[in-house]
Amino acid sequence: MMKKDIEMISAELADIEEARLRGELHKEEAQQLADQVLNEGVIPLPMLPDLSKTPTNDPNCYIPNFIDFNYKGMTDEERIRRAVKDMEIIYASEEYPKMTPQIPRFVKAFLWNTPDYYMPSYSQAGLPAAAIQMGDVCFRHPNNLYYSAKLNAQIVGPSGVGKNGLSFIFNAMLADLMDESSINMEREVEIKEHNNLLGNGSKKKAQPDNLVQRIVFPNTTIPALAKQMKQNKGLPCFMEAKEIEDLYCFKNGAGGMSPLVLLREADDRDGKIRQRRVGEKSVTVDVPLFLNYCVSTTPEGAHDFFKRDILKGALNRQEVAFIPDQPIGAKEEKYKPYDERFNKRLQPFIDNLKKAKDHADDQGRIVCKQAIALTEALKDECAAYVQTTFDRTWDNLTHRGLTHAFLKACVLYVANGCKWEPTIESFIRWSFHYCLWSKLHVFGDKVREAESKLQYSRPGKPNLLLLITNNVFTLNDATTMRRNQGMDDSVNATKNMINVWVNRKWIKRLNDGRYEKLEYKR
Repeated sequence: MMKKDIEMISAELADIEEARLRGELHKEEAQQLADQVLNEGVIPLPMLPDLSKTPTNDPNCYIPNFIDFNYKGMTDEERIRRAVKDMEIIYASEEYPKMTPQIPRFVKAFLWNTPDYYMPSYSQAGLPAAAIQMGDVCFRHPNNLYYSAKLNAQIVGPSGVGKNGLSFIFNAMLADLMDESSINMEREVEIKEHNNLLGNGSKKKAQPDNLVQRIVFPNTTIPALAKQMKQNKGLPCFMEAKEIEDLYCFKNGAGGMSPLVLLREADDRDGKIRQRRVGEKSVTVDVPLFLNYCVSTTPEGAHDFFKRDILKGALNRQEVAFIPDQPIGAKEEKYKPYDERFNKRLQPFIDNLKKAKDHADDQGRIVCKQAIALTEALKDECAAYVQTTFDRTWDNLTHRGLTHAFLKACVLYVANGCKWEPTIESFIRWSFHYCLWSKLHVFGDKVREAESKLQYSRPGKPNLLLLITNNVFTLNDATTMRRNQGMDDSVNATKNMINVWVNRKWIKRLNDGRYEKLEYKR
């Protein structure tokens, strides 16, 4: 029996996982078949049902008890109508939309050892880490601007729900970058220690230019982060913060950048990290900030962290993935070992991500037409839905979410060798609504409360003549109007105003001491 190459093995492993998710295989059967693939390279697989062609009136057919987000074969009008109905179900529910069974091969690969309970949230956390393997490529957005794959994930769940498996996925995805960062950090420390041993008049070693460190520690200060970004010369970095409180370390004294400002800059297309200091040894930089991150926290921790930024933009830029509390008495979820077999499943996709520039133009730009079309379709569906609810809060939160959905689709496209998978569309639709539902579930009441307290001033004062209701009025009428507007209601002030109106021919004086409007009549 001939051995298959690693890409074909990865494809077969993904098919096994799809069979398991659709109920065709039990966990134990799937694991046995996967082991057989890795050992022999060839296995027969059962035929999988095509959910898009399954007649809903056949009780013997496999019908999932969730929205499959598969709108293939529909006209635009049918698709939008169906999407609106699906959104009505999603956002009226107290449970997040269940994960679609149509999962791209790359997502299946990095979720292979993840318990089902954590798959929805972990599927969102893996993409920001994977994106930095593409380097500094960018993608043409539907608005014709080019965006780098700046992504984040905020995993929110009750204390003790279990969010500990993410590090294993990150370690496998970013193993080479972690090794590079560790080696270069040791070189940097050696140079610092050498220079510290020298006297003031001694010639000290200069820091080399190739100390690239693309893994950021959550307890890094702003000056250290700024220096790290300068050393990386525009290459993206990744940070995992196991507690959101770790981000408070970015506040560096009275003049330091707030962690909330940092999160806003990290998500902006042209975000920068700037620091100007007068000290000879102080760090002065003005460089692009390309920092993808994954942060874990509880609902209480998330509320406390963002309490001063509900409407300022940092929260709006977060991709929230909610993990609900498990039922009382539920068995502990078990992970499979993250061993060499897991790495083999993942490696072909990591290699594709590293080759992103091979598919880009000479400026590092990639155009994924399918991702553009999907984003535009999602935007039309959201516009149709919000016209039925007139929910301004929901509408505001979709804007960044649509950009993130577009970038996630681009990451999956590159991970698949710059080939579009039909499953990407269904997965991205589900991903968009899952993250938006999660954000509203955790922060929705806080955002609506803040918006209800927000008051706007009029850009200018009203036309005072229009505030006088009668076309023929007295000096006392004009004085009363000024008093009601909080203005100086003295006789002199009122007469000065009337004189201006007479000179402009807006009113005229009558013989009985009253005034008649010539303009702005009621």
